[in-house]
Amino acid sequence: MKTSKRKIIFYLLLPRPGAILGGSLYFWGGVFYALTITRHFSFNDLALAWFCGEFLINQAKYWLNDYQDIASDRLHPRKKERASASGGIPEKWLPALFAGRTAAGLALLCWFLPGVLPFALLLPLVQIFYESVKRIPLLNAGVAASGSLVRFAAGFCAGAGVWPALLPCLMVYTQRIAIYTAAYAAEGRYLLRHRAVPGKEYTLFYARRPNLEKISLACFLGLLGYAFAQSVPVWTVLAGVAIAAGGILYYRINGPGDKFYARYWKFLWLMFIFNLQQKTGATELK
Repeated sequence: MKTSKRKIIFYLLLPRPGAILGGSLYFWGGVFYALTITRHFSFNDLALAWFCGEFLINQAKYWLNDYQDIASDRLHPRKKERASASGGIPEKWLPALFAGRTAAGLALLCWFLPGVLPFALLLPLVQIFYESVKRIPLLNAGVAASGSLVRFAAGFCAGAGVWPALLPCLMVYTQRIAIYTAAYAAEGRYLLRHRAVPGKEYTLFYARRPNLEKISLACFLGLLGYAFAQSVPVWTVLAGVAIAAGGILYYRINGPGDKFYARYWKFLWLMFIFNLQQKTGATELK
Protein backbone atom coordinates (compact mmCIF):
# COMPACT_ATOMS: atom_id res chain seq x y z
CA MET A 1 0.00 0.00 0.00
CA LYS A 2 1.44 3.35 -1.08
CA THR A 3 1.43 6.08 1.54
CA SER A 4 1.10 9.74 0.57
CA LYS A 5 3.83 12.20 1.52
CA ARG A 6 1.29 14.20 3.49
CA LYS A 7 0.45 11.20 5.69
CA ILE A 8 4.14 10.59 6.34
CA ILE A 9 4.72 14.25 7.28
CA PHE A 10 1.69 14.23 9.56
CA TYR A 11 2.88 11.00 11.16
CA LEU A 12 6.31 12.47 11.92
CA LEU A 13 5.39 16.01 12.94
CA LEU A 14 1.90 15.93 14.40
CA PRO A 15 1.27 14.51 17.87
CA ARG A 16 -1.01 11.50 18.31
CA PRO A 17 -4.21 13.49 18.93
CA GLY A 18 -5.77 11.20 21.53
CA ALA A 19 -2.77 11.57 23.81
CA ILE A 20 -2.06 15.24 23.27
CA LEU A 21 -5.70 16.28 23.75
CA GLY A 22 -6.97 13.73 26.26
CA GLY A 23 -3.79 12.49 27.91
CA SER A 24 -2.50 16.00 28.60
CA LEU A 25 -5.46 16.40 30.94
CA TYR A 26 -3.45 14.46 33.51
CA PHE A 27 -0.45 16.75 33.24
CA TRP A 28 -2.62 19.86 33.49
CA GLY A 29 -4.69 18.25 36.21
CA GLY A 30 -1.49 17.96 38.25
CA VAL A 31 -0.66 21.59 37.45
CA PHE A 32 -4.04 22.93 38.55
CA TYR A 33 -4.07 20.77 41.65
CA ALA A 34 -0.67 22.21 42.55
CA LEU A 35 -1.92 25.76 41.99
CA THR A 36 -4.73 25.27 44.51
CA ILE A 37 -2.03 24.56 47.08
CA THR A 38 0.81 26.93 46.16
CA ARG A 39 -1.12 29.82 44.53
CA HIS A 40 1.88 30.68 42.35
CA PHE A 41 3.57 29.27 39.29
CA SER A 42 6.18 29.93 36.63
CA PHE A 43 4.70 30.01 33.13
CA ASN A 44 8.07 29.18 31.56
CA ASP A 45 8.50 26.11 33.78
CA LEU A 46 5.01 24.83 32.96
CA ALA A 47 5.43 25.40 29.23
CA LEU A 48 8.82 23.67 29.18
CA ALA A 49 7.58 20.74 31.29
CA TRP A 50 4.61 20.23 28.98
CA PHE A 51 6.67 20.52 25.80
CA CYS A 52 9.33 18.07 26.98
CA GLY A 53 7.13 15.65 28.90
CA GLU A 54 4.01 15.56 26.75
CA PHE A 55 5.00 16.64 23.25
CA LEU A 56 8.47 15.09 23.04
CA ILE A 57 8.82 12.21 25.49
CA ASN A 58 5.27 10.92 25.84
CA GLN A 59 4.53 11.23 22.13
CA ALA A 60 7.73 9.34 21.27
CA LYS A 61 6.32 6.20 22.85
CA TYR A 62 3.82 5.79 20.01
CA TRP A 63 6.63 5.20 17.53
CA LEU A 64 7.91 2.38 19.74
CA ASN A 65 4.39 1.03 20.14
CA ASP A 66 3.83 1.12 16.37
CA TYR A 67 7.13 -0.71 15.85
CA GLN A 68 6.02 -3.49 18.17
CA ASP A 69 2.56 -3.72 16.60
CA ILE A 70 3.38 -3.48 12.88
CA ALA A 71 2.33 -7.07 12.13
CA SER A 72 -1.07 -6.79 13.85
CA ASP A 73 -1.65 -3.20 12.65
CA ARG A 74 -1.35 -4.38 9.05
CA LEU A 75 -4.36 -6.62 9.70
CA HIS A 76 -6.31 -3.93 11.56
CA PRO A 77 -9.23 -2.38 9.61
CA ARG A 78 -8.15 1.18 10.50
CA LYS A 79 -4.56 1.11 11.68
CA LYS A 80 -3.30 -0.50 8.46
CA GLU A 81 -3.37 2.98 6.88
CA ARG A 82 -0.79 4.43 9.29
CA ALA A 83 2.56 5.36 7.77
CA SER A 84 4.27 2.76 9.96
CA ALA A 85 1.99 -0.16 9.03
CA SER A 86 1.60 0.75 5.35
CA GLY A 87 5.35 0.92 4.73
CA GLY A 88 5.52 4.68 4.28
CA ILE A 89 8.28 4.79 6.89
CA PRO A 90 10.94 2.04 7.09
CA GLU A 91 10.25 -0.20 10.06
CA LYS A 92 13.81 0.08 11.38
CA TRP A 93 13.51 3.86 11.69
CA LEU A 94 10.88 3.73 14.43
CA PRO A 95 13.10 2.72 17.41
CA ALA A 96 15.64 5.37 16.37
CA LEU A 97 12.91 8.01 16.14
CA PHE A 98 11.68 6.99 19.59
CA ALA A 99 15.17 7.20 21.09
CA GLY A 100 16.01 10.54 19.44
CA ARG A 101 12.81 12.30 20.45
CA THR A 102 13.00 10.96 24.01
CA ALA A 103 16.66 11.99 24.36
CA ALA A 104 15.83 15.52 23.18
CA GLY A 105 13.12 15.91 25.82
CA LEU A 106 15.29 14.51 28.61
CA ALA A 107 18.24 16.74 27.66
CA LEU A 108 16.11 19.90 27.77
CA LEU A 109 14.66 19.00 31.17
CA CYS A 110 18.06 18.06 32.57
CA TRP A 111 19.41 21.46 31.57
CA PHE A 112 16.48 23.74 32.38
CA LEU A 113 14.11 21.92 34.76
CA PRO A 114 15.86 19.05 36.60
CA GLY A 115 13.11 18.77 39.22
CA VAL A 116 10.76 17.19 36.68
CA LEU A 117 13.44 14.92 35.24
CA PRO A 118 12.68 11.85 37.46
CA PHE A 119 9.11 11.70 36.12
CA ALA A 120 10.30 12.26 32.56
CA LEU A 121 12.71 9.34 32.94
CA LEU A 122 9.87 7.13 34.14
CA LEU A 123 7.74 7.74 31.04
CA PRO A 124 9.91 5.83 28.52
CA LEU A 125 10.60 3.14 31.15
CA VAL A 126 6.87 2.64 31.65
CA GLN A 127 6.40 2.36 27.89
CA ILE A 128 9.20 -0.18 27.48
CA PHE A 129 7.77 -2.25 30.36
CA TYR A 130 4.30 -1.96 28.84
CA GLU A 131 5.53 -3.33 25.52
CA SER A 132 6.68 -6.47 27.35
CA VAL A 133 3.33 -7.05 29.12
CA LYS A 134 0.77 -5.47 26.77
CA ARG A 135 -0.62 -8.87 25.78
CA ILE A 136 -1.14 -9.99 29.39
CA PRO A 137 -4.69 -9.09 30.51
CA LEU A 138 -5.06 -6.98 33.68
CA LEU A 139 -1.31 -6.42 33.93
CA ASN A 140 -1.36 -4.39 30.71
CA ALA A 141 -4.05 -2.04 32.03
CA GLY A 142 -2.22 -1.64 35.35
CA VAL A 143 1.09 -0.73 33.70
CA ALA A 144 -0.51 1.55 31.09
CA ALA A 145 -2.37 3.46 33.82
CA SER A 146 0.89 4.20 35.61
CA GLY A 147 1.89 6.40 32.65
CA SER A 148 -0.99 8.78 33.38
CA LEU A 149 -0.02 8.77 37.05
CA VAL A 150 3.54 9.81 36.14
CA ARG A 151 2.21 12.61 33.94
CA PHE A 152 -0.03 13.88 36.73
CA ALA A 153 2.93 13.85 39.12
CA ALA A 154 5.08 15.69 36.56
CA GLY A 155 2.47 18.44 36.21
CA PHE A 156 2.14 18.74 39.98
CA CYS A 157 5.90 18.95 40.41
CA ALA A 158 6.20 21.56 37.64
CA GLY A 159 3.56 23.69 39.38
CA ALA A 160 4.40 23.16 43.05
CA GLY A 161 8.08 22.17 43.00
CA VAL A 162 7.38 19.09 45.18
CA TRP A 163 5.98 15.59 44.66
CA PRO A 164 2.20 15.02 45.09
CA ALA A 165 0.57 13.22 48.02
CA LEU A 166 -0.54 9.58 47.84
CA LEU A 167 -4.34 10.06 47.77
CA PRO A 168 -4.59 12.16 44.58
CA CYS A 169 -2.16 9.77 42.89
CA LEU A 170 -4.36 6.80 43.76
CA MET A 171 -7.39 8.67 42.42
CA VAL A 172 -5.66 9.26 39.08
CA TYR A 173 -4.42 5.67 38.91
CA THR A 174 -7.77 3.97 39.56
CA GLN A 175 -9.55 6.37 37.24
CA ARG A 176 -7.17 5.59 34.41
CA ILE A 177 -7.49 1.83 34.96
CA ALA A 178 -11.26 2.23 34.51
CA ILE A 179 -10.71 4.03 31.21
CA TYR A 180 -8.14 1.52 29.93
CA THR A 181 -10.45 -1.37 30.79
CA ALA A 182 -13.18 0.27 28.70
CA ALA A 183 -10.68 0.90 25.87
CA TYR A 184 -9.49 -2.70 25.68
CA ALA A 185 -13.07 -4.00 25.85
CA ALA A 186 -14.14 -1.64 23.05
CA GLU A 187 -11.25 -2.76 20.85
CA GLY A 188 -12.06 -6.40 21.50
CA ARG A 189 -15.69 -5.93 20.51
CA TYR A 190 -14.64 -3.97 17.41
CA LEU A 191 -12.18 -6.64 16.26
CA LEU A 192 -14.70 -9.43 16.85
CA ARG A 193 -17.20 -7.63 14.61
CA HIS A 194 -14.60 -7.27 11.85
CA ARG A 195 -13.06 -10.73 12.41
CA ALA A 196 -9.58 -9.22 12.62
CA VAL A 197 -8.42 -10.53 15.97
CA PRO A 198 -4.89 -11.97 15.25
CA GLY A 199 -2.27 -10.18 17.32
CA LYS A 200 -4.89 -8.60 19.58
CA GLU A 201 -6.26 -11.67 21.34
CA TYR A 202 -5.72 -10.09 24.75
CA THR A 203 -8.52 -7.59 24.05
CA LEU A 204 -11.01 -10.47 23.93
CA PHE A 205 -10.37 -11.06 27.64
CA TYR A 206 -11.93 -7.67 28.36
CA ALA A 207 -14.63 -7.86 25.69
CA ARG A 208 -15.93 -11.14 27.14
CA ARG A 209 -15.88 -9.87 30.73
CA PRO A 210 -18.01 -6.69 30.77
CA ASN A 211 -18.12 -6.77 34.58
CA LEU A 212 -14.46 -5.72 34.63
CA GLU A 213 -15.48 -2.25 33.45
CA LYS A 214 -18.02 -1.99 36.26
CA ILE A 215 -15.61 -3.27 38.92
CA SER A 216 -12.82 -0.90 37.91
CA LEU A 217 -15.20 2.05 37.82
CA ALA A 218 -16.63 1.07 41.23
CA CYS A 219 -13.10 1.04 42.70
CA PHE A 220 -12.49 4.54 41.38
CA LEU A 221 -15.81 5.87 42.66
CA GLY A 222 -15.20 4.27 46.05
CA LEU A 223 -11.86 6.04 46.33
CA LEU A 224 -13.51 9.30 45.30
CA GLY A 225 -16.04 8.86 48.09
CA TYR A 226 -13.20 8.40 50.58
CA ALA A 227 -11.44 11.47 49.19
CA PHE A 228 -14.62 13.53 49.57
CA ALA A 229 -14.88 12.39 53.19
CA GLN A 230 -11.31 13.61 53.70
CA SER A 231 -12.34 17.12 52.58
CA VAL A 232 -10.75 16.95 49.14
CA PRO A 233 -12.12 19.92 47.10
CA VAL A 234 -15.44 19.17 45.44
CA TRP A 235 -14.21 20.37 42.03
CA THR A 236 -11.47 17.74 42.16
CA VAL A 237 -14.00 14.96 42.70
CA LEU A 238 -16.29 16.27 39.96
CA ALA A 239 -13.39 16.62 37.51
CA GLY A 240 -12.30 13.05 38.21
CA VAL A 241 -15.82 11.71 37.57
CA ALA A 242 -16.19 13.81 34.40
CA ILE A 243 -12.90 12.63 32.91
CA ALA A 244 -13.59 8.98 33.73
CA ALA A 245 -17.13 9.16 32.33
CA GLY A 246 -15.93 11.03 29.23
CA GLY A 247 -13.13 8.54 28.57
CA ILE A 248 -15.39 5.51 28.93
CA LEU A 249 -18.11 7.12 26.79
CA TYR A 250 -15.56 7.96 24.09
CA TYR A 251 -14.47 4.33 23.75
CA ARG A 252 -18.08 3.18 23.84
CA ILE A 253 -18.95 5.44 20.89
CA ASN A 254 -15.77 5.68 18.82
CA GLY A 255 -14.05 2.43 19.66
CA PRO A 256 -10.38 1.86 18.76
CA GLY A 257 -8.41 3.43 15.97
CA ASP A 258 -7.88 6.95 14.71
CA LYS A 259 -11.07 7.50 12.72
CA PHE A 260 -12.36 10.38 14.85
CA TYR A 261 -9.00 12.13 14.93
CA ALA A 262 -8.30 11.54 11.25
CA ARG A 263 -11.45 13.52 10.54
CA TYR A 264 -10.37 16.16 13.06
CA TRP A 265 -7.01 16.73 11.36
CA LYS A 266 -8.68 16.68 7.92
CA PHE A 267 -11.11 19.37 9.09
CA LEU A 268 -8.26 21.55 10.35
CA TRP A 269 -6.35 21.09 7.10
CA LEU A 270 -9.38 22.06 5.00
CA MET A 271 -9.98 25.13 7.18
CA PHE A 272 -6.36 26.16 6.71
CA ILE A 273 -6.61 25.81 2.92
CA PHE A 274 -9.92 27.70 2.88
CA ASN A 275 -8.51 30.61 4.90
CA LEU A 276 -5.41 30.70 2.72
CA GLN A 277 -7.54 30.89 -0.42
CA GLN A 278 -9.66 33.65 1.13
CA LYS A 279 -6.59 35.72 1.96
CA THR A 280 -5.08 35.13 -1.47
CA GLY A 281 -8.31 36.21 -3.16
CA ALA A 282 -8.57 39.35 -1.01
CA THR A 283 -4.96 40.27 -1.86
CA GLU A 284 -5.58 39.86 -5.59
CA LEU A 285 -8.63 42.14 -5.42
CA LYS A 286 -6.56 44.86 -3.80
